Amino acid sequence: MSNKFSFFFCFLLLSPSFILGQNRLEMALKEFEQAPELRYASIGFAAIDIDKNELIASRNPEQSLITASTLKAITTSTTLALLGANHRFATYLEYDGYIKDGVLHGNLYFKGTGDPCLGSPYMEDIPSLDDLANEFCEAVRKAGIQKITGLIIGDGSHYDNSIMVPTWQWMDMGNHYGAGVSGLNLHDNLFYMRFQLSASQSRGPKFLGCEPEVPGLEVINELETGKPRSGDQSYIYTAPYHPQAWIRGSLPQGSKKFRVKGAAPNPELFAAHWLWRSLNAQGVRCLRQPVTHRNYKMAEKRRRFHTHYSPPLAQIIQHVNEASRNLYCESFLKTLGKKFKQEASTEAGIGVLMDFWQKRGVSTKGFFMQDGSGLSARNGVPAKTMAQIMRKVYIDQKSFPNFYNLLAVAGKTGTFKYLGRKTALEENLHGKGGSMNRVRSYTGYVKSRSGRRIAFSIIVNNYNCASWTIRKKLEKVLLAMAEYNQ
Repeated sequence: MSNKFSFFFCFLLLSPSFILGQNRLEMALKEFEQAPELRYASIGFAAIDIDKNELIASRNPEQSLITASTLKAITTSTTLALLGANHRFATYLEYDGYIKDGVLHGNLYFKGTGDPCLGSPYMEDIPSLDDLANEFCEAVRKAGIQKITGLIIGDGSHYDNSIMVPTWQWMDMGNHYGAGVSGLNLHDNLFYMRFQLSASQSRGPKFLGCEPEVPGLEVINELETGKPRSGDQSYIYTAPYHPQAWIRGSLPQGSKKFRVKGAAPNPELFAAHWLWRSLNAQGVRCLRQPVTHRNYKMAEKRRRFHTHYSPPLAQIIQHVNEASRNLYCESFLKTLGKKFKQEASTEAGIGVLMDFWQKRGVSTKGFFMQDGSGLSARNGVPAKTMAQIMRKVYIDQKSFPNFYNLLAVAGKTGTFKYLGRKTALEENLHGKGGSMNRVRSYTGYVKSRSGRRIAFSIIVNNYNCASWTIRKKLEKVLLAMAEYNQ
């Protein structure tokens, strides 16, 4: 019997199906790293069995690589643990002076505490700009104000004045995904440049204006007309608080109107101007042009008469992880710095985050962090470090409540909606993706066919192929994790 059993066991070990199941992940990794398009690329990969805390596969796991937006998974999980799922950002209406006979003899303050989603055009189940206008105008009328002799002041002083991360690229800063963060944000600090497309490639598109209005912004239109159906190939170039914006590149040939998304260079003034226009439109007379805390000395004594609260932090984090909002993560970092170091700066927030993970036994050697969103090309994180953090987040449900369900789901939600559809990845991969020029990354969790729960990170820098090609190649590696049957 023992000889028969030994023969059967050896046969099982040597059978193609067992070998294939045992080595599928290694085979996928080998095929991936030997692809001609990755000859000059840097690859980092780490997959950790969550229950056993065992590294089951890796490639250059300690090499520090540019992460792109997978860094958001670290920022959002840390923020969830330190602020709590029910934390809400507040935005206030305040005034100085006095009210008599319907007239405010003083200034009206629009004060933020960093709410990144106030009036967001993308986040669901929150008030729109029109809803907010009605809410704030009604609050002003209820306070007995029908006319304001002073100023509308956009107060973003809750954060420092460095709205942009210094290591962000010039070509990113004027575009919607490169919007800076202030203590007072509105509409994702997003505006639209409107254009009339040209029917001839010999003429450029005609600039029609900005919506919502951006006060004091001069748009220098250097756009050309590209081929029909060539898409939006434009970039907006501006700087923090600068009154000029250049738009270059091309828009497609055509006869329709076209919108290009830009980032407001002065978020506080953008918000104050919107409130000023809204009040005047609803019959509250504001005679003087709005200003901000940076160019007006604000009164120390004010009366607060209205508070608007954001959704709970968990809801905001889910939106960030599914839709990858850069501004939101920058706001999270500054909030952490404000609360724990009394300094509302990016640097202070990074310090809080690093301290947090060091105290939980994560080595931060090779972990270089410049922002919270991953937009900076000077960020660097080893794949093993990121996978270790993801594992610790998963096993500590008390500190990171429900974080697993706040991530994008393969084949179902957010940026993962079309990833792994109708494969073993669908609903079994929860995570965050990242991409920028020559960078593609994924991190999160996979439930394998054998029931293993895997925390992983894969990062590729300097590949030489189209974005959709590297995505498909990476999907094969992710799928091999889902089909891992050891």
